[in-house]
Order: sequence, then structure tokens, then C-alpha cells
Amino acid sequence: MIEPHAHHKTAEVIGFLTLAVSFILFLSLISFAYGNHHSQNWVGAIGYSIGWILHSSLGVTSYVLCVFIGWIGWQKLFDKEIKHFKIKVMYFLLLTFSLGILLSLIEDEYPYLGRSLSEIFYPSSARYPIPYHLGGLPLVYLYRDLPSFNLKLIFNSVGVLLIFSSTFFASLLFFFNIPLSEGLKWIASKFKRVKNVDAEVVDDDESDFMRFVKLRMPSLQQSWAPETVEAEPVHMPEMLAIQPKRELLSRPSLTKKPRIQSAPKFEELEEPAPKPRLNKREAALSAQRVWNGDYKDYKLPQNNLITPPAKVDQTSLKNDLKRQAEVLEETLSSFGIEAKVGQINCGPTITSFEVHPAIGVKVQKIKALENDIALNMEAASIRIIAPIPGKAAVGIEVPNPHPQEVGFREMLTAYSRLPKKHKIPLLLGKSVTGEYMMTDLTKMPHCIIAGATGSGKSVCINTIVMSLVFNARPDEIQLLMIDPKKVELTPYSLLPHMIAPVITSPQEAYTAMQWLVKEMEKRYEILNKLHFRNIDGFNNRKIDLEKEKELNIEVPEKLPFIVGIVDELADLMMVSNHDIETPIARIAQMARAVGIHLILATQRPSREVITGLIKANFPTRICFKVSSGINSKIILDTTGGEQLLGNGDMLFLPPGTSNLTRVQGAYISDHDILEVVRHICGQAPTNYRIPTFTNISNREGFDLFDPPGSERDVMYEQAMSVVVSTGNASTTFLQRKLKIGYARAASLMDQLEEAGVVSPLDGSKARQVLATSTQTEES
Repeated sequence: MIEPHAHHKTAEVIGFLTLAVSFILFLSLISFAYGNHHSQNWVGAIGYSIGWILHSSLGVTSYVLCVFIGWIGWQKLFDKEIKHFKIKVMYFLLLTFSLGILLSLIEDEYPYLGRSLSEIFYPSSARYPIPYHLGGLPLVYLYRDLPSFNLKLIFNSVGVLLIFSSTFFASLLFFFNIPLSEGLKWIASKFKRVKNVDAEVVDDDESDFMRFVKLRMPSLQQSWAPETVEAEPVHMPEMLAIQPKRELLSRPSLTKKPRIQSAPKFEELEEPAPKPRLNKREAALSAQRVWNGDYKDYKLPQNNLITPPAKVDQTSLKNDLKRQAEVLEETLSSFGIEAKVGQINCGPTITSFEVHPAIGVKVQKIKALENDIALNMEAASIRIIAPIPGKAAVGIEVPNPHPQEVGFREMLTAYSRLPKKHKIPLLLGKSVTGEYMMTDLTKMPHCIIAGATGSGKSVCINTIVMSLVFNARPDEIQLLMIDPKKVELTPYSLLPHMIAPVITSPQEAYTAMQWLVKEMEKRYEILNKLHFRNIDGFNNRKIDLEKEKELNIEVPEKLPFIVGIVDELADLMMVSNHDIETPIARIAQMARAVGIHLILATQRPSREVITGLIKANFPTRICFKVSSGINSKIILDTTGGEQLLGNGDMLFLPPGTSNLTRVQGAYISDHDILEVVRHICGQAPTNYRIPTFTNISNREGFDLFDPPGSERDVMYEQAMSVVVSTGNASTTFLQRKLKIGYARAASLMDQLEEAGVVSPLDGSKARQVLATSTQTEES
């Protein structure tokens, strides 16, 4: 038989251990950050694993689990009996389940509130986009992601809110042994008190529930507002802010004296005319009708829309660099090279050691030891710059053991401190020396980006687009994007900066490039008539309306810069090589003065894609990790691109020089991109100059196709003349004669067949030419 004293000691030990487990779980949760090394967790590798499991499976409710375990330990430690323990566990599970469903609903229906809660409970997750859900992954899956059986599909969001808020409230009352009737009475008394305090402020036609919402949750007014709104422009709030309770009695509107209930004299009162009340759809359409393209009230996005970067401890890194410098000197000495390590430049992912060789040491001798140095320094790969331009030293670039991420918010902050802003800023990243790499596209003036899959090319394009929209209004910079892959640039289609929706068809891409050529020629004609040499002189001119009317051409007040972005050039060149190459070359040669710039990206930098004509007109190039030194030579005219690390590690070749700069590209998450796009679209609607490039007509638009009602190619007459004069109706013959791509030649042949010029295709037999030269001349 166990003695009472021994039983008490056992209960104390169990209670103490349970409290310790609760405390360890809590420390593991609050110090966990996805993407950080496990050594940064306060409980080490075990704490990192615990935090990952709990955050993934339970989300915010994992903190409730810690409190429950701690409560059990506290009761055991002081030998207090827990009555109906199994029933309390059941109520706790029901409470946690309903809370998780409600958090999943908040995250899905109210993204601003969900983002605010995520920033509270995941404060250290800035290094990567938060991969966790407030209610935990299983409950999010149950609420919305099950394909055919989810709570949102069955009950809708309102039904889920009513059911599980009631369940949460009831289980909370039962857990603390509070009768349900007492809880309802308490809520009714609080609700009545709020109603009496603010009876003067709230409109008479509002429900009690709406009064409660406006008093207690002003930040949710927009989400819970009735279906009628005032016919005034509505601006989206930048951040969701919940007012504290103590501000209720400090508001001027709540301290007004009650009105005297005397009967008014109606002949002395002038009742103001009521404002028209429109439903939400009519109000939105009204706002669009009022908007006339004026961006004077447009506000640039703020830096707080971007997740801040994580802070990294530099203490251990400095010790590692000193040790690596000693190893480098010993390695060179073992091969008979006398040299000293001078300055050490530590970048985000790469550290550059400046090695000063003794007099008489050949530089090529150090460069020949590249693999041996990498072996002794335990590096995956190194890059030797022999010599560093402008210095009497050899540069040896070694990867950092713990690379740091360059956050895009950090780049925006650094750019805001520049005394002189760029016209078209590109915020690329950080160099090896720790300097921010920020350049102006107008000085480049066109750029080629190349890199293998997963090297960071698409992220670089995203940072370039974000650099433009963060620093320019839609009437200052306009964008034309081509994305044959249909996944990388499509989130930007709704931006007011866009000339047209993101183009995904190769034929529309060719048409868009031709449109850019016509736009360039149109701008040159305007500059020629007004005697300006470039777009800057035109935009800064003193407007003379009478003189401009005499020119018989439409002269805009200002010409915005146009940036064309092509995400995958290789796909376009594969479909129509000669078709797309010619307009690209023309734009690159001539469009700088009229403010049109191109950025081309490809993951296959071969000679068939980056031809000599394109390469000669694109002096600025960015190379991410490529598969071979041959590809590196094509894009950079030298090797080195194959030695990069990937994940944003790039070589930047500025215009007018052959000196390469190694840069770690800035990172911006997809979540931040969507937040910025949502913020911008809330200020200005989409206003496409060209809704689609499919049906641009010859005489109405930009001299690309035949008149409306005809879908004939611009080269139709030339193709018909070649076929009729030679008697050869072959697609490959037409392709060779007109120097066009196969797809376009086949399309021309189909048009000739529809017009009755050639016969239909009959198996392997050649087509017959049905028309004569006399008939074609008469037609």
C-alpha cells in the first residue's frame, strides 16, 4: 500500500515534469523560425523539430495546448484534484478544434486580419514566406481544401462562423464549469451597456449587431458593412488596425451631451438632402466612371508591405573568416607561393579575399590552383579574379558557410536614402563588398538575363518589376510583359501600369513587338516635329497648345517610359526566329531616346537564342548559374557563370565595361508580390491601352494586319506573289523565300488555301497553284 506522503511526492514530481514540458514546448514555439538554423532555437534541434511539428499541425492553437498542459502540471504540483478530468479533456479538444476552424476562416475571409495575426505569432519568420496557417494545416484542409467535402462548401463561411463560434463559446463555458445561461446573461448585460453608452452616436436604422461591431471592432467595418454604401470613392486601408477599448470614452463623438427631446418647429429646420445610396456593385462602377486617368492622388506603395529580412548574428562569421584567411595563406605557401591576405570583403553569400602575392609570383600560377584551394578551404567552388581591376591583388571568392538573404525591403530602404533618384530604378541586390547594387535602366538601356532553372532568374524579374511599381506612378512608367510559360508574370496583369494583359501567345508576342516598333516611330515623329532630341526634353518642355495644334498630329502632354519584359526568349525564338528577332533588334538600336527599353530573359543562352544581332544591341547582361562555360561565354563573353552558386548568385556586366560584378540578388516572396499588387489595384483600376493584340487592325491601329473583318497576314500579298510566280506551293519554300518561321509560313499557306490560290493538302502530294498571275493582278 502506498503511503500518503509517497503519493504526495509522486504527484509533485509528475506536476513539476508536466510544467517543465509545458515550458519547453512554449520556448520551442516562440523561438522557432522557419528557414533558420536549428542552433538559433532556444531549445536546440529538439526545440526546432517540436516547433516545426506544432506550428504545422496546430498553428496558433499550439499555444493553447501549452497552457492546458501547464494547467495540468500546476494542479498536480499542488496536489489539487481535477474533477471530471476526462470530460475536461473532451471540452478542451472541442474548444481547440473550434478555435482552429475559426482561425482558418479568419485567414481565408479576412486576409488583412490574418496577416496581422501571423506577424504576431510568427515574428521571426521574415526570412521566408510564412508556410504555416493560423489554424494548422489539417484544419485548413478540412475547412476549404478538401476537393469535394469541406466545411466551407457545405455550410458556407457564415454558417461555419455561427456553428463554430457557438461551439467555442459553449465548450469554454463548460470547461470552467459556468452554466450556459449565466454566460448568455453576461453577454447580454455587456451588450446592453454598450448600447446605452453609445445610443446617441449610432444611426437609428442600424441593427444592434452592427452597433456592436462599429464600437468594438472598427477595423472590421468594411468587411461587415451592409450592402448599401455611400456614393463616394472608397479607398482600401493599408493596414488593419484594431482600436483599443480605452479609446471608446475618449472619442469626441462619444462624449456629446444628449439631445433635448423637445418638439422642434419644422418651419425652422432645413433637412439636408439625403445622399444617394448605391449598392456595392453600382458604387464600384460609379468610382470607375469618375476616374479619368489622373494619378495626382496616387500614392506609391510603402515599404511595410514587404516582409522585413531576418537578422543574422555576425559574431561567428568573423571568426570563420579569420580561420579561412589563415588556411588560404597556408595553402598558397604549401605550393611555393608567397602571398599575404589583405582586405576581406564579406558579402551576403560570398566572401572575397584580396591576396597580395610577392614580387616575382606569376598571377596565372595562383589561378591554376583553383581546385586545390577549393579543396583545402572545403568550398563547393571558388572563383579567382586575377588580377582585381585597379588593384595590385588577386581576388579569391569563397562561399560563406552561412549565407544571408538580401531582402527586397532592405533594398527599398537603401534606395530611399539616395540623394538623387533614378528615372527607371532597378534594385538588383548586394555586391560581394556589401554595397547595394542599384542601377538606372535608362543608362543601360536594355538588358539580357540568363540562367538555368532554379538559379534565381524569375525572382530577379520579380524584383525588377517591383522596383518599377514601387517608385513610379502608372502615368510615369508603363509595362508590356510577355510570358510564354503563363505562370511567372500573370499576377501583374491587373496592375494599372500594364499596357495590355500579360501576353502568352507567340503570335501575340510578335504583334506586341511590332506595336512597340510603331510606337517608337510615332514618338520619333512627335520629337521631330517639336524639335526635341529625347524624351526628357519633351516631358520638360513648356507646352504651347497653339503650336502643337498646327502640327496635325496628336501630341500628348507627357510620354511615359515603356519597359518591355520577355520572360522566356528561347520559346519565342524557337517558334518564329526571324519574325521576333527583327523588331527586338530595331527597338534595341533606336528606342532609347524615346523612352522604350527591353529586358529579355532566357534559361538557354545558346547562339540560336541570343544571336549576334541581339547580343550586339544589349550591352548590359546579367548571368545567373548556367550549365557550362560555353553558355557563360555567350552571355558574358567570358567564363565564370558556370561557377556560380545559384539561388540568386549572379554576375552583372554593366554597359561600357568588361568588369564583372558579383551580386547576390534580392528576394521577394510571392505573398509580398500579391500584397503589393492588391494595394496598387485598390488605388487605381486597370486601364489597358490595348486590351488584346489579337485583333489589331491595319488602318485603325498600327499597320500590322489587313482591314477589319480580314485576318490575313501583312505578308499575304507577298506570299501570294511568290507562290503564283514560281508555281511552288510548299510551306518550306515559302519559309525560305520570305525568311520567316515555319508557323507563320504554314499560316500563310492556310490563308492562300482559303482564298482559292492553292489547292488543299492531299496526303503526301504537293499542292497545286490554282490562280494565275493575271487573276491575282485583277483581284
